[in-house]
Amino acid sequence: MNYIGIDLGTTGCKSILFGENGGTLAEFYQEYALIANGESVEQDANLWWNLICEAVKTVARAANGDVAALSISSQGISFVPVNEKGEPLYNAISWLDTRAHTELSEIGDRFGEEAVYARTGKRLNGAYTYSKLMWMIRNLPEVYKEAYKILLPLDYLNFRLTGNPVTDHSMASGTMFYNINARDWDDELLAFGQIDRDKLPAIGTAGDFVGKLLPEVADALGLSRDVEVYLGAQDQKCAAIGAGIDEDSCTVSLGTSTAITKFQTKPMVDPAVKVPCFVLDETHWVSEFALSTTGAALRWLSQKLFDGKSYQELDLLAEQAPVGCNGVRFDCDLTADGAITGLRLSTTQGDIVRALYEGIGRSILDAVNKMGGAKRLLIFGGGSKSDIWCRVIAEVTGMSVCVLSTPETANLGAAILASKRKMPSAEIIKTY
Repeated sequence: MNYIGIDLGTTGCKSILFGENGGTLAEFYQEYALIANGESVEQDANLWWNLICEAVKTVARAANGDVAALSISSQGISFVPVNEKGEPLYNAISWLDTRAHTELSEIGDRFGEEAVYARTGKRLNGAYTYSKLMWMIRNLPEVYKEAYKILLPLDYLNFRLTGNPVTDHSMASGTMFYNINARDWDDELLAFGQIDRDKLPAIGTAGDFVGKLLPEVADALGLSRDVEVYLGAQDQKCAAIGAGIDEDSCTVSLGTSTAITKFQTKPMVDPAVKVPCFVLDETHWVSEFALSTTGAALRWLSQKLFDGKSYQELDLLAEQAPVGCNGVRFDCDLTADGAITGLRLSTTQGDIVRALYEGIGRSILDAVNKMGGAKRLLIFGGGSKSDIWCRVIAEVTGMSVCVLSTPETANLGAAILASKRKMPSAEIIKTY
């Protein structure tokens, strides 16, 4: 039995064909463009669909069409208005879009940030769907009026594949008008935004059966009409599932930026209103912390200070520096700012690189503590290939750091959901 896990990211689509033991049989990846104009950031949702079709057809050929089911890991927050055929009526408005300042201010004035956070698990932020959908209702009233549904990327693709516009709780949680306590759309927030509930997708749980491929879709993809589609989730949640997250662990996606994810058995309330909380399933919520500059900071060091040295060369430098980096500290906040302190005439390049690794380790520890602590970190992404970086994170956090067998845990998580959780999660190949 073969399964396809699809990962629709912000700027690219990756599809992987997995065997029933979790082994990779074939994969496809292609990037696509954002349509950016100042604060306006959009995407052509037709590109999502066309690339998904190409991705599925490509990997399915490796199985001679022998595919049992598929599921989707998706970027969240972005949304697209569609007609009854699932055809986009306007470009998808990206989560990167920040044009809805007035609407966001009005939401804050009406409810207050703490009340919004208590209801939705989200602080007031223009990245979330709520203010931008209000902007569309006001500025594109005919588009909104004509729309049969307003869909997030996951629901849009489910609709095109099966005819059923269904989202999951983790995707709905990213809209800022979903109540994480009631596990449903928040009627008071909808009313304030003049959002029609019946234009929103139904909400299911990741792993639910969505439907079989529409006959014409199955034929176009070269697949059996019996292929089943199971409900996926937002990409970081799928990645956590693929990584084998449990109550004792946090997953760490160590890449250009870093997402740290932790299971919770009840909605988490952060007194500082900084840690987003999402619903995952009937018994779990998820806390998620983002560090915006991790691998990006390392690339900055390479390009700006170290004459383009490779990451392997930077690692060799860091190996030569002692714990504490001879007093050098690299402090990173949660946005894009950072500070290097403790520099002396005796400071080496290795001191600075290791200081970056230690600083990011401290940021990870701070994030994990804010989410309630953990015994181990399940780490994947480009940074997990660095032995010294993983070792430093283990030293700084005092937790076991477990490196996984694949960086493609979002695709794997989607395939696990498609297999009704019969497929295994990623293996731990090294522990620090």
